[in-house]
Amino acid sequence: MKKALIVCAVALSLLRGGSAAPAAPLLPAREWSMIRQVAVNYDLNEDATWLLAAIRRHENGRPGLEFGVGGPMNSGHPAHRYRDGTKSFYIQAMWAAGTIRKHYKGDLTAFGKRYNPPYAAKWTSAIMKLMARLKVENNYRLPGVRPAKKEIRYP
Repeated sequence: MKKALIVCAVALSLLRGGSAAPAAPLLPAREWSMIRQVAVNYDLNEDATWLLAAIRRHENGRPGLEFGVGGPMNSGHPAHRYRDGTKSFYIQAMWAAGTIRKHYKGDLTAFGKRYNPPYAAKWTSAIMKLMARLKVENNYRLPGVRPAKKEIRYP
């Protein structure tokens, strides 16, 4: 009974012109600008840049694990040097971009086996869906201006 009332209330709200709040973007503009900078520095093409962004969104780790590089925190992996928002984001992004540059040849299934071996099929499927959602959300154009290559300095 309660579910029916809720459905009716939502339907009436929509009929009256009310609409749901717009969904938040999958990645904030600040993260896009950092991802774009790392992608340019690592000579990633557009497809590989979408992949890097999808990995960020899929892994969605806390500071120090933003791109899921290096397994659990405190594993001794060099990608875990920092735990603040900016330094760790860049370090994690650079490690992910290096892996993409070295191992991504356009075959996401083969890359998934390298990036996340224990769950390659599930990971690959999720990344494909996220890449598609990111492209639709951004009208198939990488957001922001393509930056020039530059040394990344931590604020």
